[in-house]
Formats: sequence, C-alpha cells, structure tokens
Amino acid sequence: MYRYIRMVIFGIATCALMSAMGHLASAGTIIKLSLGGDSTADVEFSGGAGGILSTVDDGNAATTGDQNTAAEFLDFLEGVAPDIIASTASFTMDGLVADGTATVFGGAFVVQGFTGGTLDLYDAGNTLLLSGDLDTSALAGPLGPPATGGLFTTSFSTVTGGTLAPYIVADSLTLSMSLIDINGGAGLTVTPPPPVVPPILHSGGLNPFTADATLSIDGEVPEPAFLALVTMGSALVAAIVRRRRFRG
Repeated sequence: MYRYIRMVIFGIATCALMSAMGHLASAGTIIKLSLGGDSTADVEFSGGAGGILSTVDDGNAATTGDQNTAAEFLDFLEGVAPDIIASTASFTMDGLVADGTATVFGGAFVVQGFTGGTLDLYDAGNTLLLSGDLDTSALAGPLGPPATGGLFTTSFSTVTGGTLAPYIVADSLTLSMSLIDINGGAGLTVTPPPPVVPPILHSGGLNPFTADATLSIDGEVPEPAFLALVTMGSALVAAIVRRRRFRG
C-alpha cells in the first residue's frame, strides 16, 4: 500500500515539475521597441576584439535613455503597462564587449560574439521600467550589402530593476535586435577581408559600424499557479528522498 501511495505522490511531483518546465518554455515577446524616429543612427560598434557595442546618444536631454522610442507591451505585460505610442520612452544598451575576432563563413556571412552588457528602459517621465544584465550575445549578418543583420542573446539575461521587474522571472530575459542601414548601406566588413577565393572559415576583426535598429525582449511571468506547482513538486520530491534515506 505504501509503495502505491509513494508512486502516486512521485507521479504528482513529476507532473508538477514538468508543468513548471512547460511554463518556462512558453516565454514570449513582452516588449517591442522601435528606436527610429531621429536622424542619427541607433547603435554603434567601436570595432575590433574588445570593441564596445552600444546605443547612440540621440542628444535629447529631456529623456534619460540614449534612444527615444515607442514601446509596445505584449503578453502578460499588456495589462500591466500601457503602450507608449509616441517616441517618448527611452532605451539604453551599453557595454557589450566583442569576444575575440569575428568568424566569416564562406566569405559572405559574419558572426561576432559579445560578452556582458546592460539594458535600461525608461517611460516618458524617466521612471525606470526595466533594467537587466546581459551575459553572452552574438551579432550575425552578411558582409556588405544589403546592410542588414541581427543581434541576439545566446544565454538568459537577468532582470536587475525597474517597475516591471516584479512581473518577470528574474533570469528569463532574452533580447533580439534587427539591424538595418548598417554603415549607411555599406554593410558589415572585417579586417583582413576574406581572400578572393574564400575559405570555409575566415577570421578577422569586425570593423566599426553604425546602424538603425528595432528591438524585442522576451521573458516569462511568475504566475501564482506556476509558483505553486514548483513549490509542491519540489516539496514532494524532497519528502520522498528524505523518506528513502530514513528507510535506509
């Protein structure tokens, strides 16, 4: 009888934990930002291994962040924060450090890794809505025209503050940024450039660039039901483990 009860309890615990994992897997886009709306570039890279990728200060002293932006709040944030239709919110991304040289595939497609960095989003009244620490990221795109590319985080980022922080699982953030008009249409370049007959892989320093950008942030909500499942599942598994130890 005890064995049967133990199996049932263990099954409930397993289901609870599996359901929790399912919630984590369902994280979706929660914020969309369009950094355009001014005549200057949105982001810039200083170039080379150890170079810094960051947003460009648009010179608007009335807003705290570098880039004024509209902000669309989606998914579970839709009922928490009203969309900012006009470009009166502001956003800063800073301190992404190029991790070594870039890799060029087939002489045409370049990938550059980055480490670290921070992000900050402010509303129209310069109240901090969200801040976070980035871990590892990658920038990818073709060499030369069509002067497009993308930056995306390759590990979960961590929420560090802001009024939206309590609504987001702290270590569930991911970021993706679409880049257009890189270097005014010239696109990405590396030094030294790939030879005329390019190898499969070529290494070079990613040269400085500027670009316009749009941005998406994904995250997960700590739902009460989700938290209850995690707590119940963890407690039941721990109880079973302790019982087994006592029974020797």
